[in-house]
Amino acid sequence: MTYRTVSLAGVVFASLVFVLPARAGEVNLGFSGAGFSGNVTLTYEPDVSPTDPDPLCSTVGHVCRADPSSALKIPDITGSFSDPTAGISTAPITALVPISPTNEKDAIFDPLVPTSLSYVGSLSYDNLFFPNGNPLDCEYPYDGTLLDVFGVAFTITGGDTAVVWGDGVRPADGPLALYDANGALIVGPTYGVGVLNADDQVVGYAFSGVNAAVPEPVTLSLFGVGLAGAVAMRRRRKKAMAA
Repeated sequence: MTYRTVSLAGVVFASLVFVLPARAGEVNLGFSGAGFSGNVTLTYEPDVSPTDPDPLCSTVGHVCRADPSSALKIPDITGSFSDPTAGISTAPITALVPISPTNEKDAIFDPLVPTSLSYVGSLSYDNLFFPNGNPLDCEYPYDGTLLDVFGVAFTITGGDTAVVWGDGVRPADGPLALYDANGALIVGPTYGVGVLNADDQVVGYAFSGVNAAVPEPVTLSLFGVGLAGAVAMRRRRKKAMAA
């Protein structure tokens, strides 16, 4: 999650139900951690990268951006969200915040940053979903979560806006290993959350590095392969019966 004034947050994702990851469908996400919780249903469909808002992107020294090829677009979201510290308790989600691609480009984000990169207040989002784990799409060093570091933004009853993003899969050792404030090693996939009020002021965020209870990316891939195999098996059985 890139930001202008706030830090990343950690949150646990669980209770996942997937349909065909390569086609339009829905995924149910239940999450909790760092004081946040919620149950959401994301609708996803094939992504078409918006046009890079930089008018100079095709000139010398300016690379045109694109969304990652593995990304799916999130066109809708429903469910509920809670942040007790901000006085939000099981508030219904009212709408997805539409993307508004920004022309913000610098040495850190360009050219990896997706063209769908948008901002609501000080928080970024791109409303992209990665059933096989997100790739690196900026200089942030962690990948492999269902949402990338920019995440998905949605409004909730009462006028607040929440952004949920992926903090990536943290390794158990090596130069990219990460420790929390108490010195404990943070391992596995983690997610983040930020909350903005109606004036786009941050009223809730945290960074806890909580491990996410989500399927490994290969599990999602095999799920799709398994469905394809089941279809092929049925076809073979029908042919055998016909013979």
